[in-house]
Amino acid sequence: MKRELLAILRCPHCRGELHVAGNGEQEGEVEDGELSCVGCRRHYPVVQGVPRLLLQDGLVARTRSGFTYQWNKRQTGRAERRAVVYGYEIGKFMDWFVGEFTPGLSARASGAWLLDAGCGSGEKARELARRFPQHQVVAIDQSNAIARAAWENRDLPNLHFVQANVWFPPFANHSLQFAMSIGVLHHTPDTLRAFRAIGALVAPGGDFMTWLYPLPEEDSFWAGLYRQRDSHFLKLGHRLPHWMTIALCHAYIAVFFPLVLRFLKAQYRVNKDRFPIYPDRPTLGELYRSSVFLSFDNVMPPHQFRHGRPEVRGWYRQHGFGAVNDRYPGFFHAIRGHAA
Repeated sequence: MKRELLAILRCPHCRGELHVAGNGEQEGEVEDGELSCVGCRRHYPVVQGVPRLLLQDGLVARTRSGFTYQWNKRQTGRAERRAVVYGYEIGKFMDWFVGEFTPGLSARASGAWLLDAGCGSGEKARELARRFPQHQVVAIDQSNAIARAAWENRDLPNLHFVQANVWFPPFANHSLQFAMSIGVLHHTPDTLRAFRAIGALVAPGGDFMTWLYPLPEEDSFWAGLYRQRDSHFLKLGHRLPHWMTIALCHAYIAVFFPLVLRFLKAQYRVNKDRFPIYPDRPTLGELYRSSVFLSFDNVMPPHQFRHGRPEVRGWYRQHGFGAVNDRYPGFFHAIRGHAA
């Protein structure tokens, strides 16, 4: 853990300031130690360089277990290749993402704090830190895969990792100039509560970008995946052992692979111009692995809520944000008003 993180880090329970004591500190980094809250006197460990600020919450324990399993498979090479996630190329996605949703970050004074809330195996956070070396990027995730993500990205001095829950983000309110949460908030028991918690961290004039599952009538690709979860898996994927769920996903994709290919090709034709993010010539093996990985992500989480554009626009408006860019299904971006 780099000491500069203490500037924005707060106790997830009471929002008090945190002090750190550690062993083996070198050049301002704490590998193992303890954070203590000056307010409520709670203590949180720093393990393998990662502050563990995860409040135990039985509502999300199963979600945490499932995503730990999923990201560990990815990190150990038993899913897609690391340059690809959910079938799209991470580099291409971030090229598109930066141009679409971060127009003002390059012009900001150095030292702005950027958040990836729900970073998974950390690739998007790494790309953000690499593209904006003048700023500080902090990535949080509740899964235990956060430790490996931190270790794999230790070469980037402006990238920080914290184990935390999006319901209880351990940062000072209005301390961030940019926050993104892609495919995460809808996997909590209350999407609006998670939206409110992350949105409160954004400073006046700062950006808040989310991707949430759209309503089926807003996007045919996701409508197809919803049928897989709701009808074909009967919403029971989260009740099975994780190894059994992913085995069923393998069997499902193997049986329906010709239909899956036809479905994917149709979606690529529709989206190739507005989403220039897919591999140019993916092999059948890559398409199969991506389909299994996406299927597991679709059927495994206990919670999967879907929200339409008018509803989410209302959330932004109610929480002090301005006009919303929502021209892509599921994507939302707005800037907090200076009077908020």
